[in-house]
Amino acid sequence: MAVAWNAIKRFIALVIAIVILAAIAGWAGSSIARNSDWEEPSNGIPIMLATNGVHTELVLPIDHNGKDWRIVFPGAGDPIKGKSPTHIAIGFGERDVFLNTPTFYDMKLSTALNVATSGGAGMIRIIPLRNPKTSANRRAFTVSDDQYAKLAAALEADLAPVSTGEPRMFETSSYDRGRYYLSLQRYTLINTCNQWTSDRLAMAGVRTGWFTPFSGGVMKWVAEPD
Repeated sequence: MAVAWNAIKRFIALVIAIVILAAIAGWAGSSIARNSDWEEPSNGIPIMLATNGVHTELVLPIDHNGKDWRIVFPGAGDPIKGKSPTHIAIGFGERDVFLNTPTFYDMKLSTALNVATSGGAGMIRIIPLRNPKTSANRRAFTVSDDQYAKLAAALEADLAPVSTGEPRMFETSSYDRGRYYLSLQRYTLINTCNQWTSDRLAMAGVRTGWFTPFSGGVMKWVAEPD
């Protein structure tokens, strides 16, 4: 009995140590800037960085300068209470979590263990929005036309290819208006939703952190609205 109890205590201590080390690594890694010389342009395309406290995503105009996301994502233009959407929220996540886990507290232990040990299939979720407002959890900033084009290309590069003329297939969940599309990226503890967001911003040339497994490590690079 004593041997089993000692093994349990060692396991708990190991888990706590891993959590502490991950938190330290996330704080330190997210504080090191990529594209440190980036300056927000005075004129350009306004976009947003959003979070629910755990997950981050980008909010983009649904159609701007010839980039129409309704062509890329079937369903992105579906009306919201009878009115056309003006933006889409776009983020990355693990398939089972996205489709079957409405909140963090609904996550099954088996799902969490699977993601933690082997990762899971990645999906890109888009949610149509109409005139989204800025807040502490939805922060606006501006990128240049060239940076927006690079960001759009980076986002599209993660989507599974489709045959010419064929619509891109998607899945839906029972708890939100999202459309879920297969990603070429795999979700892991290294390639989290938040790391994916900051990586795409970095690909566009925008300043962000190097290692951002947690939402705060991404959000801190964009100022809150006054």
